[in-house]
Amino acid sequence: MTAASIQRRLRNLEATYAMALAPEYPPFTRSELTGIEQRLSAGGQFTRVELHRLERQTPIIDGEFLITCLHGQLTGKRYIGIDLAEL
Repeated sequence: MTAASIQRRLRNLEATYAMALAPEYPPFTRSELTGIEQRLSAGGQFTRVELHRLERQTPIIDGEFLITCLHGQLTGKRYIGIDLAEL
């Protein structure tokens, strides 16, 4: 097994272990979600705690804007005319 393979497996194991020990965060408030949406549109920076909360919750804003976070990469998608809250 190569060193790169061992490092990748160790990194994945550490990430899984860290997620299991992460505290349960409260749901985002409406004002927090609005601020996150604005910062995401402007290309702003997010704290590690915010990224963990977003990764666990994957919020939907106004039924049209979906925010996802995977491995620290934040993505926002707007689905115009589709109410994601009903799906």
